[in-house]
Amino acid sequence: MDSASLPLLTAPHDALRNGLVTLKDGAKSGHPVAQVQAGLRSTVEESRMAMLKNVYGSGLPARIQIERQILERVGRLPGLPSSRIGLDSMSGALDDFSFEDYLGLPGDSEVAPPDLHSLMEAHLGMARVTKPASRAFL
Repeated sequence: MDSASLPLLTAPHDALRNGLVTLKDGAKSGHPVAQVQAGLRSTVEESRMAMLKNVYGSGLPARIQIERQILERVGRLPGLPSSRIGLDSMSGALDDFSFEDYLGLPGDSEVAPPDLHSLMEAHLGMARVTKPASRAFL
């Protein structure tokens, strides 16, 4: 399928759970500064790995990449946020203080979280639709 064609809708869109579909969301491009900053982290990481390879040989960058892959796979049950503190400490993200550290916390959300059982069923491929939890669980 070429990138110019539109994707086919295989299931009806659930506007109550997923929000309204707008063309503006798909066509919106980011700010140029945000695009540069997104690419900057990968460029800095690539230059760091090249420097480590030149100084210590190819073993150290390979070991760092293996450790990063292991730390990326660690997760929790669906619906529960994972802190990934090992990956943050390895990448140096613990030193950064950003909006995600104090905004968008799950406890401040006005929307009820989805039911854990339905999320796990969807994760295992047993069910296709997630149902929201009742307010009694909050």
